[in-house]
Amino acid sequence: MYDYLEQSFFPGLKETTFRWRVYELKKTNIIISVTRGIFKLSDNKKIFEPSINNKYHKISRMLKKNFSSISYCIWSSSWLNEFSRHQASNDIIFVEVEKELVNPVFNLLLDNYFKNVYLEPDKFVTKIYISENQTSIIVKSMITKSPIQSVKNVKVPKLEKILVDLFSDNKYLDSYKGYEQKVIFENAFAEYRLNLSNLINYSRRRKKDKLIKDFLITEIKTEKALLQ
Repeated sequence: MYDYLEQSFFPGLKETTFRWRVYELKKTNIIISVTRGIFKLSDNKKIFEPSINNKYHKISRMLKKNFSSISYCIWSSSWLNEFSRHQASNDIIFVEVEKELVNPVFNLLLDNYFKNVYLEPDKFVTKIYISENQTSIIVKSMITKSPIQSVKNVKVPKLEKILVDLFSDNKYLDSYKGYEQKVIFENAFAEYRLNLSNLINYSRRRKKDKLIKDFLITEIKTEKALLQ
């Protein structure tokens, strides 16, 4: 990449300024990062920014007000409908927080009259009760160093995290599993800009990196070299 930039754009480019040139090209969206040390010309794909409704804003304000410097993220299973063929009728809102705050946050939501709130329910409760609700809220612990972003002052997952969580799930997202999962990944990769380093690093924290790499290579036809 240094040779290409030096010969084509910046004659006499010093190695000490090379990193700044790469930063400028990324900032102006001329190139994008695919994985660590690998870039490509921008294909103008969108950055995933989900719609944030009043309920998410209300939960976010409550968390910030009651727990200083809290690490959290909020997201909805319905966001997967954008990528899937079949639209799930029920919605699960996930409120992910630091492990030691799971119980206090659960009680906070109950005290503020939120309905159908569950504390890290098992598969039985999910199948019998949550599947019957139009909307449920699940409070669960958030894995450290999860890829998150801020959208309208609400902390939400990046698309990389949502895809890994879908792939890793065995309790809450049954409606989106099987062949539907493959369709979701294909559409997400086609429509949005994804950082594979973030995706693989997070899957490693979920101990699913080997499985998801095999899935991406065999089912999504991702180049193996991009998944190192």
